[in-house]
Amino acid sequence: MNFSGLFPHLVLLALGILAPWGVEGEKSAIKAGACPARKPVQCLKREKPECSTDWGCPGKQRCCQDTCGFKCLNPVPIPRPVKKKSGSCLRFAVPCRPLPPLSQCQNDGQCDGKYKCCQRICGKFCFPPK
Repeated sequence: MNFSGLFPHLVLLALGILAPWGVEGEKSAIKAGACPARKPVQCLKREKPECSTDWGCPGKQRCCQDTCGFKCLNPVPIPRPVKKKSGSCLRFAVPCRPLPPLSQCQNDGQCDGKYKCCQRICGKFCFPPK
């Protein structure tokens, strides 16, 4: 296989390795959507946490407090979303190149609580306002 045939594979490998770097290092970021409500049952034995941040969960899943510990769960829609929340986002002047943006949200209404949908180096993510 010559280099031109190998190039697309190298690009895909780089995307898989570098794309999460733009957000995973930021501990204050969360993924879009809300954690589901916990069931009103008593926990008899604490379970080992499945995750510690949203970024430890696959795809769009969030790291949520469940009945007996933290688990990766599918997010639920935000009830009564607001398109624009108070506060502002930190500004980033450097675009994500050559990688395409990997946004987790499009507007503040997709972010839980006071979190805002903020533009970062490689896309939009839910962050606490500054």
